[in-house]
Amino acid sequence: MFMRRTIICLITALFIAGCGFHLRGRVPLSATLSVIAVETGDTRLRTRVVEGLETSGASVVTDSTQAKAVLKIHDVQYERKVRSIDSRGKANGYTLIYTVRYTVTRQDGSEVRKAVPIRLERDFNFDSAQVLQKEREETALRRDMEKDMAQRILRQLSTIAGRGVTRPVVAQQHLPTVVLSG
Repeated sequence: MFMRRTIICLITALFIAGCGFHLRGRVPLSATLSVIAVETGDTRLRTRVVEGLETSGASVVTDSTQAKAVLKIHDVQYERKVRSIDSRGKANGYTLIYTVRYTVTRQDGSEVRKAVPIRLERDFNFDSAQVLQKEREETALRRDMEKDMAQRILRQLSTIAGRGVTRPVVAQQHLPTVVLSG
């Protein structure tokens, strides 16, 4: 019984490793991004992105002249739009919208990735009788959106060509051609 469980665990681990699974937060990055500077005016988003980059093995520097690449996060916008109103004309539902654009350039100034916009939306119900609780809920949603935004940026950075990570190449199988004569 113990041997059977051990074998099942090993087979499961091999399947998970073989499919490219990795823990959330750790993404494979190219050698181009191994030493990177992050420039943005949004300190909370910068902190989350830097943490994700460091978790993924990148070295984050503050001086962009020492970096192989520079991640510039700009046009950071946070909006709250009215989604619904009650019978008295008061807002009771909002859509929280968090939008950023980023570019990645090499040390020589050439673009690795042109401006990429990312937009996140969350619905938020508001009750004027619970103002303090709803303000805390909105703050928690905003923090969650910042975390999601950082993860999206990191996942998109992992798609940059020339990754230092090697992935298995699957050879195309050529199936025999069947010719039907009628």
